[in-house]
Amino acid sequence: MSDRSRADLVAGGTLDGIGKQDHSVTAEYRIFGPPGTGKTTNLSRQIRRAVERFGPESVLVTSFSRAAAAELAGRDLPLRADRIGTLHSHCYRALGAPQIAEANVEEWNRENPHLGIRPVNKQTRLEGDDASDEDGQERDGDHLLRQLNRMRGLMLPREVWPANVRGFATRWQQYKDAHGLLDFCDLIEICYREVAVAPSRPSVIFVDEAQDLSPLQMALIRRWGANAQYFVVVGDEDQILYSWCGCVPESLLDPPLPSDRIIILKQSYRVPRTVHAAAGSLIRQVSKRQEKIYLPRPAEGACRFIRGTWRSPEYAILKAAMEHLNRGQTVIFLASCSYMLAPVVQVLRREGIPFHNPYRKANGSWNPLRLGRKGAAANRILALLAAHPALDRERRIWTGADLALWAEWLYAKGILKPGAKKRLVTLPPERPITIADLDELFEAGALEELLACFEGDWRELLRWWKDRLSSDVQKRAEYPLQIAATSGPQALVETPKVIVGTIHSVKGGEADVVFLFPDLSQAADAAYQRFGGPRDAVIRTFYVGMTRAREALYIAEKASAMAASLAT
Repeated sequence: MSDRSRADLVAGGTLDGIGKQDHSVTAEYRIFGPPGTGKTTNLSRQIRRAVERFGPESVLVTSFSRAAAAELAGRDLPLRADRIGTLHSHCYRALGAPQIAEANVEEWNRENPHLGIRPVNKQTRLEGDDASDEDGQERDGDHLLRQLNRMRGLMLPREVWPANVRGFATRWQQYKDAHGLLDFCDLIEICYREVAVAPSRPSVIFVDEAQDLSPLQMALIRRWGANAQYFVVVGDEDQILYSWCGCVPESLLDPPLPSDRIIILKQSYRVPRTVHAAAGSLIRQVSKRQEKIYLPRPAEGACRFIRGTWRSPEYAILKAAMEHLNRGQTVIFLASCSYMLAPVVQVLRREGIPFHNPYRKANGSWNPLRLGRKGAAANRILALLAAHPALDRERRIWTGADLALWAEWLYAKGILKPGAKKRLVTLPPERPITIADLDELFEAGALEELLACFEGDWRELLRWWKDRLSSDVQKRAEYPLQIAATSGPQALVETPKVIVGTIHSVKGGEADVVFLFPDLSQAADAAYQRFGGPRDAVIRTFYVGMTRAREALYIAEKASAMAASLAT
């Protein structure tokens, strides 16, 4: 058997057949990618073949989120950047870059204070990043706008919308018309009604993360696809996470396709046997799905319950996590709602354990180190310690930029001479700092204490700085100081081995070890108690959470009766 044939057999279908069969029924093909089955790799291969056949200008790639689009772009595909993007971004360009209503709500909020809407970052939303489900700051207007967008996404007639949504819709449309604005849902609706062909008339369209597209979005894709040679829809309805936006399995599964137009990727390279079995038992409880038999990674793994809840992670859960971290493994803490992660965050900060969420970088509570920002506390600590002789490998002489960075946060009285903080900002950033410079800036006693810190352990310098911080910045410096003191300054620049986030926020992510809290919000619990669609949405969410684990899955205890049953 050739290498190509073997690869195609593992993938679950004869990949060379895509785009070469009879189009009398439909131009659509589907690839189902269960967790960890190499969906992006497979899709990249399909895109390359289409480019070879039709040329780079004749292929369009769309994805639900910026992260997925960026991952594809990072595969060095032979496509221009504007040929890969979210569906909203393609529509935005097709309509001539209109002004976006959700980014221009100042006057709306003045006129409708009882229906306030938080302004959004236009580019962030165009790129598919929307954390409204997890930040807990939704206002009345946000809630109604989300409900309106859901009705529109489901393509439901206006007469079946709730009365309050209809009233809001009328007022919102008047506001948009008066100011020449389009909202994000308008981008899709107008393209569906008026733009029959995708931008630049592609011969082939690829649709990634299709399970997270609403019926309206999929209707647009199929309208555009009907005017292409063929189009490939890639996703897994078992992993739908945005049901509150109107995402339903029917969008991906209907209309039915002949079996020779469906490929199911059949080998997971992430999920071990025990996790695969537990997750499979859970997902088979949903009422509407495409059966997808796929193989687990050839490793036993572990799937077990652990004592402790999201309210009390500081005992058994923290101990187990530390054991895995000490082995060099990565760890994810996952919950269905962001507020359930607050105790974990508190424990990690108290213990000086670095953590982040690379999929939600704008969320400061999940990314407290903020190394990308020049004035972040971690950068100030690194600048302070750079000159200490005990840190041989990283040691360098302070520059003007270093001194200005760490000295800015000092309490001035008795430490800095009058006018020193103004002089700090005038120091040439690249010039090495001399003792004479320090003597001009620091009071004699403070300078003597500072220089004495260089004769001992670098932690003495860290304590000197901590004890002299201005009161308004002490809280900001507390966590990175704890990390540096516990694990060394290098821990401030290394990628954290711990990720904290909601299940929605880590879609597509993975770690060696997953700690999953099974609890639900009151609204989600009400949905879970109802069979059919609402319950299915909760099950799919936890299925995604379970299948992030490469080695071990720990399911925490329920904090209350409002929780999903995740038997192992």
